[in-house]
Amino acid sequence: MNSRPLFYREKLHVCFAMGLCIALVGIVAKKAFSMGMEQRGNHPLSELNYVDWKGIMTIINDKTRVFNVWVNGNEWCYFEGETKQVNEALAHFAKVEVKNHVVVVRPGPVEQPSFDKSFSVPFNWELHVIGGLAKSRATDDINDLEWQKDPVLTVYVGGKIELDKLEIPEGITLRAAEGKSEKAKQDEATAKRIADFVKLRTQDAKK
Repeated sequence: MNSRPLFYREKLHVCFAMGLCIALVGIVAKKAFSMGMEQRGNHPLSELNYVDWKGIMTIINDKTRVFNVWVNGNEWCYFEGETKQVNEALAHFAKVEVKNHVVVVRPGPVEQPSFDKSFSVPFNWELHVIGGLAKSRATDDINDLEWQKDPVLTVYVGGKIELDKLEIPEGITLRAAEGKSEKAKQDEATAKRIADFVKLRTQDAKK
């Protein structure tokens, strides 16, 4: 027979129930505010999800897309192609109906890991768009390459992507940035070539 008084046992049950509710709320909140999806390949994505960026679907559903990651509206499309295909994407990107058309050039190589780190997908250019819940963090600062409210296209040179053969359309704002992989970060020669390329193309655009 339980020697604890009845009121004590009732209080214990109430505390347990409250604790369980708090834990469940925490789990639901975590799922609600940390929703993410990923998809390999180039299965067509719906235009209904990209109405804020008229003209962008040609890029998003390009046949060279190899991976797509979405987290609370913060989305990346990863592509693996050759210089010709990147130039085609750049031409389309310049026509997307947004204020800023920022293109970042970085040294490659680069890979994108899956959420659980069970695999990584090599790519050499990417498109970053911000919508949904993440949109509240977006900025109009053209130098904020991570949270620019307009789409940002990034090209990783090296391998199949030849820097000197990139065709930069009118209306593009070029930026240079360091590589993401350890190997790319140490490639000072390519980083300098990119910096010179961006400087020259930026000066030409101002003439």
